[in-house]
Amino acid sequence: MSAAAPEAAETGRVLLVDDEPAFQRLGGSFLRGLGHEVTIAGDGQQALAAFERQRPELVLLDLAMPPHMDPEIGLDLIPLLARIPVVVLTGHGEHELALRATALGAWDFLTKPIDPDMLRFVVARALRKARLDAELMSLRAGQAADDLGLVGQAPAMTQLRAMVRRVAQTAVSVLVLGPTGTGKELVARALHGCSTRSGGPFVAIHCGALSAELLESELFGHIKGSFTGAYRDQPGLVEAAHGGTLFLDEVGEMPPPMQVKLLRFLQEGTFVPVGGRVQKHAQARIVAATHRDLEAMVREGTFREDLFYRLKGVVLRTPALAERAGDVPLLATRFLHRTAPRAGLSAGALAWLAAREWPGNVRELKAVIESAGALLPPDQREVDAELLRLASGDPADPSRPEPASTPEGAGPLDAALSELERRLVRDAMTAADGNQSEAARRLGISRVGLIKKLTRLGLR
Repeated sequence: MSAAAPEAAETGRVLLVDDEPAFQRLGGSFLRGLGHEVTIAGDGQQALAAFERQRPELVLLDLAMPPHMDPEIGLDLIPLLARIPVVVLTGHGEHELALRATALGAWDFLTKPIDPDMLRFVVARALRKARLDAELMSLRAGQAADDLGLVGQAPAMTQLRAMVRRVAQTAVSVLVLGPTGTGKELVARALHGCSTRSGGPFVAIHCGALSAELLESELFGHIKGSFTGAYRDQPGLVEAAHGGTLFLDEVGEMPPPMQVKLLRFLQEGTFVPVGGRVQKHAQARIVAATHRDLEAMVREGTFREDLFYRLKGVVLRTPALAERAGDVPLLATRFLHRTAPRAGLSAGALAWLAAREWPGNVRELKAVIESAGALLPPDQREVDAELLRLASGDPADPSRPEPASTPEGAGPLDAALSELERRLVRDAMTAADGNQSEAARRLGISRVGLIKKLTRLGLR
């Protein structure tokens, strides 16, 4: 290997794990000549120690590890090192072994004897990926601290976060309105987290899930012997929320008899447990939410007008997903990383998501994406449109992994993207005279990624 001029923008900390002294010397010298800081390890134990001590940005890992030159030892190391890109080094004829390594978390593989230009290219790409991943993690951490758990860059979400921050500092009651599945409880939790009551409890109850009698007992508690099964005094959720926030979810479903008793608590801060005679006091911030039209219910006489105005201190509205379609890729990526942290969404998948209507709003999107992440095969790093169709229960053609047909209303975009991808890959393979490594370099992807694309697109 002969060193080329170092490229400062692509240099970094590299851990080279190989038991061959000659390769350690030549490979280390070549990488240092490119400007990299190189640490050498000769076996698995040394590799783990160097990994924790040096904090490399990239690992070059020979799978054949001493004492018995068993590739299983190298394979066992991959999950322990795969917090950063791991490029495995294999011999000729070990294609299946390399694919097993990628399934365990390896980012790419190189075949010995290693071409210097390919090594330079792969190392540079891996370091760029490591730094991009680090930046994304930092960005997500900053967003998590800044977005109050209300993810999205649409104007409606930006305005909602600003309102939450402003209202949270007051003691006024808040009514959160919006369609089902738009995150009304998240808004309530954000209000609690931003308020001076954040050190107190956050207590939530679904007002439509219980009968009037059970709801009264849950909210205000009961006295021993007040009804069959009341074997002891039981504090209610109002008392449990003292000093914190009480979230009344779907308050529009509250039975009329309970509306009167809730109104008394809101007016006076007092309540009487079921079966009791002594008034109790509690102080809690009230946040109520519903998808119902409370004003229409007031006109119909099914919801008390005085209670409505008590709850309607400040009204916050959570937008339907259709009103913030630009946030779908951001939300989908956030949900995907919960079940498949290293996975991404293909162009076809993004087109499918954009074309689909989401009557269940963010809750429906979350369910589909997390299901797709759970169904993602271990050797696949990209969720495609077909996997999303499977996760959502939509009909699909099982004979094609990325069918050209699209969901109703999506138009030809999905098919056009697939055809464009097929043409680019085919042209790159033609220009490289069938050399997969060269074609991957031209496309700016790993050889593993190219092999998967060739298989998925039917070009192998």
